[in-house]
Amino acid sequence: GKLTPVSPALSEDAIPTKVTGYTTSGGGVSLNDASAIVSGGRGISNNPALTPPGGMDEKQAEIWRAQEGFKLIGELASVLGAAVGASRAAVDAGYIPYDHQVGQTGKVVSPNLYIACGISGAIQHQAGMRTSKMIVAINKDPEAPIFKLARFGVVGDLFTVVPALTDEFRKRLGK
Repeated sequence: GKLTPVSPALSEDAIPTKVTGYTTSGGGVSLNDASAIVSGGRGISNNPALTPPGGMDEKQAEIWRAQEGFKLIGELASVLGAAVGASRAAVDAGYIPYDHQVGQTGKVVSPNLYIACGISGAIQHQAGMRTSKMIVAINKDPEAPIFKLARFGVVGDLFTVVPALTDEFRKRLGK
C-alpha cells in the first residue's frame, strides 16, 4: 500500500531517445476524412518556368520544383476544403511525405471528388482511388491511364490548368 515518491537519477546518456525538435501538421484535412482530394504525381516537378536557387544539384532542384508544384496543389485543395494526396512515385521521389500517399501501398480513399494532377494512373494508384465518386484528371499526356477512370479529363499543363481552376473556384465559392 503506501506510495513512495522516487526521483530517478538518469544521466542524459542513459536516455535512449531524445526529442531534438518537432514539426506541427499543416492542419489540413486528412485523407481518411476528406470529401475531396487534390493529388499530385511525378509530373508536379516538371515546371520549366521555375528556376531553382543556385547551388542545388539536379535531384535537389527536382525536389524543389516539386515542392513548388505541391504549393499549387495545396492552394486548390485549400479553396475546396480538400486534402492533399500524392502518388507513390511522388512520395518515393521525396516530393512529399508518405502520409499523403494514395494507392495500394498508401491510403485507399473514396471521396466525392478526386482531382489527379500530373498523375499517369498506374494500376497501384488506381487501386487506392478508383471508388471516388467523381474523378477529374489533369495530365499533358492524352494516353495517360488515369483518363480511363476520369469522369472529366483535361489534357494540358497542370501548371496552367491548376491555377486557373483555383481562381475559378475562388470566384464561384466566394473565397
